Amino acid sequence: MFQAWRLQLRKARLAVADGRWDEAAEMLAAEPLREFLPAKQLSQQLAGQLVERARQRIASGQSTAGWRDLDRAARLGIDEGQIGGLRHEESTRRLEEAIKLLARGDAPAAAQALDRMEARRLGGDERRTWQMIARHMTTVELSAAKGDVALAIRSLEQAEHLLPVEGSADVRRHVQARLTTLRDASACQHALEGQLHAALASSNWTEVLAAADGLLELAPQHSAARQARHKAWQAVGMEVTMPYRGPLALNGKRFGHARRLEIANPSPSPSLQGRGTNAVNDRQPGKRVVAWIDAVGGFLICLGDEIVLGQPSPDGAVDVPILGDVSRRHAIIRRDREAYVLSPLHRTVVDGALITEPTVLRDKSIIKLGDAVQLRFRKPHALSATAVLEIVSHHRTEPAVDGIVLMSESCILGPNAHSHVQCLDWASDLVLFRRGEELMCRTHSPIEIDGQTCLGQAPLSGNCRVECDEFALTLEQV
Repeated sequence: MFQAWRLQLRKARLAVADGRWDEAAEMLAAEPLREFLPAKQLSQQLAGQLVERARQRIASGQSTAGWRDLDRAARLGIDEGQIGGLRHEESTRRLEEAIKLLARGDAPAAAQALDRMEARRLGGDERRTWQMIARHMTTVELSAAKGDVALAIRSLEQAEHLLPVEGSADVRRHVQARLTTLRDASACQHALEGQLHAALASSNWTEVLAAADGLLELAPQHSAARQARHKAWQAVGMEVTMPYRGPLALNGKRFGHARRLEIANPSPSPSLQGRGTNAVNDRQPGKRVVAWIDAVGGFLICLGDEIVLGQPSPDGAVDVPILGDVSRRHAIIRRDREAYVLSPLHRTVVDGALITEPTVLRDKSIIKLGDAVQLRFRKPHALSATAVLEIVSHHRTEPAVDGIVLMSESCILGPNAHSHVQCLDWASDLVLFRRGEELMCRTHSPIEIDGQTCLGQAPLSGNCRVECDEFALTLEQV
């Protein structure tokens, strides 16, 4: 009778010959074959082939697939010495990438890269040292953002103390420059906090807003400054939809029962009775991209601070072209720090009330353009100034998309309710963000951009394909 293990070995040999190495590796690693000499010999042969394929894959940027090959080779019992050289090369390459990220100030991405090295058992003591440095530097930015400059400075000094003598010159320069910046910011922050407490004590909302804005420029998550600014906005009526007179700079006047915010140095603003559409006739639209997300939909991402809503036009001067009964240029939304101001050029209703002058939008406001087109304004993330326009009335845009993102500094694509674009089946977030004039992306997982593997963060061209195991999308510049 033909022994069962021989039949299984024959199947494994055929799989190797056909190039089905992954399938063959699974069969050879199974219990029925592992104890027989012919199977051991075939396992060693296949393990060598997997190591060579791993080398080629890692060299071409397919590191995840390459490490899977190495894992299979290890399960087949290959001698660790045969893959030691490859592991050393990969350790050196990954460590150099992490150090470059630290030198650029991207400690979170460096920490993630080093943690992935740890998961692959790469780098040893040298990697552990850089992991501690990366964690200290990550703490620096988190603490500075919250306004705890003293902790940020201590953490950065600890990171500097851990820096090795060799191979850390660029990181050392970054650390020393950041220390200088933090020490200067500490003195400025201390003075602004004093001004803020004094202004709150005297209910001087002009000074409260000025001091709070100054603190939030230094520390965007400064809780006391956020609370103080919220209190000031409550005092002057900015929690509700209200007429807006210009940039957020109070002139010290008292406010009447109408709760209208009077602002210093008002700038002329369009209205139904005033300038009409002449202000935007020669305007060029801001930079826009469409994110076509597989199994989710299309989203128009507007990167400008001024967004014109209206009919599609040959001159392309409208940022959000709507196929509906609206004027060629119907309304303008302007971003001013964390506020969004809607200026009507033609008939516009907000939350059921006809508006004839610039109006601050609140979260979940319903905007009605003309008699039929309805949009919902949302700010999903409490810590982001980015907003979203949802098309409530089911009118189409050109190009036809499922939503419009008014992107400030960043845009979160992910499964959570606070994501600007909710992708329910994703396991983690993809963050789009600005770096100067460049659009970047950041994610916890390795991704491929037009076939090139990227870790941490990477630049995005106007038209590109972004893929990983969890999701895929195409960016198309409009």
